This record gives sequence, structure tokens and C-alpha cells, in this order.
Amino acid sequence: MWKLLNEIQGMQVVSLEEGRILGAVQKVFLNPSKKAVSGVLVRPSGLGRDEGWIDIKDVTKIGEDVLFISKANAYKAKAPVGRSLKDLMGIPVTSKDGKLLGSLVDVEINNQWQVVELNISEGRMIRIDPNHAVFGPDAILLKSGAEKRVRSAIKSKPGFLARLFGSEVIEEAADAIARVERTRKPEPEPKKKKKTRSKKTSAKKSSKKKK
Repeated sequence: MWKLLNEIQGMQVVSLEEGRILGAVQKVFLNPSKKAVSGVLVRPSGLGRDEGWIDIKDVTKIGEDVLFISKANAYKAKAPVGRSLKDLMGIPVTSKDGKLLGSLVDVEINNQWQVVELNISEGRMIRIDPNHAVFGPDAILLKSGAEKRVRSAIKSKPGFLARLFGSEVIEEAADAIARVERTRKPEPEPKKKKKTRSKKTSAKKSSKKKK
């Protein structure tokens, strides 16, 4: 199971033991030091209830539209751990040899909830080694030569969030990041055109000489 974090946002959270729907995933959080998901913030389904936190260790299974936890008491009033994908979106991704690869759009995780791939601006992606990546407060740093592993992203089946609000939500965010990224790069100065004399001017000059 490889999942994009944007596919997890919006999923229904259900407890297996009680069969209760606790709400929907509002945000997915990453632990920057471990480069892995730390947990999810859940918006409750009923009125008058506060948002709840679920540690990733309490998640037993993740399906196409539903995230399962073992017991309802795993849903706790607790502050989130780490940084949300929403906070991370748009930060620059660069290699340690100084090459700017793009801006973060989404993150892909493996069965152990660890980050294995980054989706970056302009429809590209890059496989990473979590042991050699740095998730800093202002940038994500990858190994030197990482630009060689950048490739075009293959469009996959849209996640629950995209199906709920439309895939334009994700695409517009990616486009916005790409526009911001382009503003960082200075536009090349246009080459100055050499002035050329018109045929009429040269003809007049040649006729004056003949006179």
C-alpha cells in the first residue's frame, strides 16, 4: 500500500470494535525527524464535539475511502504532533549540492507510514531515501545528485478529497505553487536587436553619391 497524503485527507474514520464513525480526516501530520506520519487530526461527525487526534500507531487499516482504528477511545483531545501536509506544501525541495528541484505538492508513504516519494511542482516526482533526507522548517534537503532521479508523475486515481471537492482542488494548489516558483527565477533579459538600415535609406544615400 502506497498512499498520497492528499488521498487520506477526507477519509471517514471508523472504529472496528464498536463500528462507530468518529468523523473525517481533516489533516495528516508528519514527524519531520522520522520522515513518517505521526497521526491524523479528525473533524467529528456530530455537532458540539471538538476535533480529535489519533496516533498513527492506533490505525489498524486504511482502505480506499475509510481509515480504521481498533477502538473508539483512540480518538483523543490531544495536540497534533509534527507538521501537517498543508503547512509543508509549497516549501522548496533542493539537493545538498545546491540544485533547486521544485516545490512540495504532496507526499507518498509506504506500509510503515514512512515517506518514500515526493510529488513536486510541474507534475514531477522523486523517490527518496528517508535516511538521507532532511525535513527542515523552511526546506527539504535531499542527497547530492538527486535531480537525476526526478521524473514525470503518473496520474493516479484521485483520492477521496479530490472526489469530494473535485480534482481541481489539488491541481489548482499545484499550479499556484508552480506560479510562485516561477517568480523566484529571474526572467532572462531580452537580446537587443541590432539596428538595420532600411532599403529606402540606403537607396537615397547611394543616389546622392551618384549626383
